[in-house]
Amino acid sequence: MSAAQTLDSFLRSRLLGQDEAIREFSSAVDRAESGPERPGRTRAFVLLLGPTGTGKTEMVKLAARHLYGGDSGRRLERFDMGEYQHRDSVLRLLGAPGQPALLGAAVDRLNALGGGLLLLDEIEKAHPDLLTSLLSFDDARTTMADGKTRDLSRCYVVMTSNLGAAEAAQMAHNGYSAIRRKVVREAETFLRKETVARFSSVVVMNTLTYEVQERIAAGLLERELEVQSEHCRRWIEVADSRVLSFLVGKGFSPDLGARNLRRVVESYVGDALRPFAPRVTAAAASEGDRKRPGLGDRWSHGLVLAVEGDALAAWPLRRSEPLVRLLSAVSD
Repeated sequence: MSAAQTLDSFLRSRLLGQDEAIREFSSAVDRAESGPERPGRTRAFVLLLGPTGTGKTEMVKLAARHLYGGDSGRRLERFDMGEYQHRDSVLRLLGAPGQPALLGAAVDRLNALGGGLLLLDEIEKAHPDLLTSLLSFDDARTTMADGKTRDLSRCYVVMTSNLGAAEAAQMAHNGYSAIRRKVVREAETFLRKETVARFSSVVVMNTLTYEVQERIAAGLLERELEVQSEHCRRWIEVADSRVLSFLVGKGFSPDLGARNLRRVVESYVGDALRPFAPRVTAAAASEGDRKRPGLGDRWSHGLVLAVEGDALAAWPLRRSEPLVRLLSAVSD
């Protein structure tokens, strides 16, 4: 099976709570890969909508990784439209007569590799003049302000937007279909209905329920403990399931999704483990050396992370017998 045919299962294994959006996005890619050529059009022109922290950008990054493997870093070009809100920034992106265009150079790089993904994040933040130009990218041949005409026929063009996010966050219990209708309607109001119709696919991310965010937090906590364990050169375990419940309680947000969870996990766990972090003296830093316990110490000394009041705390412990992580109770 081709990478496009297995994209659906690949994304489902890595993005939680987004089965409908994954199905729509994967179908758009598979149609482009296996369907007939459509002269004069980009491979796919996708509008990806949904609340902050639901995985819009992550889905595109994962798709690039799956489709292009080790070359994914070069086959994905991403622009944050929040950086192009002013008129002078439009010239930087689209160029001017005799001046290079950042966006044009990105398309040239993708074409030199045989195509790829062009990701334009949060398009609603772009300057109106820029937004008008970007929304013409359904046409494969685009002339930019630097005077050069570029071919997008080998590129997937994906635009993300948070339009309708606030309304969607209040509709978590209304079902995906109702959320999708509301979010698309908001996009049609802002961009105009006929403009939204130019996209070959409109994909809407679901809001993340408490249960889904709990599963996401479990994964974030496990990865954070791995990073901190390597940093501190000690094994680290959680004392009980209250650690995860505490973090979810602090980080759950219908509005911010997984983005807020990541911040909470990293800050609370990091604060608890900071006293055990290796310190780098000025002399050691100049030599590029870090003062830390030897590798052997890591497996005989550890830390136990537990809830203490309104924070997390860590206590040193010598390993006498294996401890069982309690995160699996949520992920099962």
